[in-house]
Amino acid sequence: MKEISIKARSDGRIYHAEKGNLQLAPGDQVLFESDQCQEVAEVTSKEQESAKTDNQAEAEAVVIRRLSSKDKEEDAQKKAEARSTLVRCKEIVVKHSLPMEVLDADLSFDGKKLTFYFSAPGRVDFRSLVSELASAFQKLIRLQQVGVRDRARHCGGIGRCGLDFCCKKFLNGELECVTLDMAYDQNLGQMGSNRVTGACGKLMCCLKYELDVYKDGKAKLPPVGSELKSEKGKGRVVAQSILKNQVTIELADKTYVEVDC
Repeated sequence: MKEISIKARSDGRIYHAEKGNLQLAPGDQVLFESDQCQEVAEVTSKEQESAKTDNQAEAEAVVIRRLSSKDKEEDAQKKAEARSTLVRCKEIVVKHSLPMEVLDADLSFDGKKLTFYFSAPGRVDFRSLVSELASAFQKLIRLQQVGVRDRARHCGGIGRCGLDFCCKKFLNGELECVTLDMAYDQNLGQMGSNRVTGACGKLMCCLKYELDVYKDGKAKLPPVGSELKSEKGKGRVVAQSILKNQVTIELADKTYVEVDC
């Protein structure tokens, strides 16, 4: 049996799904059915042979079809319907005096499951809240707590660069862990963590997805500490300007010269 891995949009869960005769590739959007409802997902891996035997359970989900233009229109309508529930949901949260901020909502393709995304400073006991939400909307309710990066992606805003948040504009929450070492690889570590921190309070996303550009550029430049000849004489490299493809050298008379490489 041929299977693929898909990632559900509503909660990011990975399913091993039967694909039938469909020709699918990573990145394709599909409609799939689980034991709860029909949802939209993205293909994350190529097909592979199932390791299950006849005595084991079937795959966790079944892909129904690749998302068509009509499906996307219907999905957009479901998204609008989900967001129309936010006001009522927030009112119920206030009623229960819960320390949580409701950010967004998502409705499954068949309209059976309603997912609310929220942020909170810690764990929240929302059992009574789920019960009242289910009664209010007559749907299967899922509450999905998100971290500060996801909160920024849901809310949007302007980064220190003056542009829209990358996480909101194009990253779609797929970014891997960002570390301070990445800032040092881009000659930014000396600026201090507060200068490379985004509005969400975490290290800026661009430190990760721009890293390869800086590493490639850095490898092509003379390393700091090496000697280099210039039109004004021989000197020692004291700094690299990766994006300008330049280095700064210190001459014997303690003056500095920028040299194109």
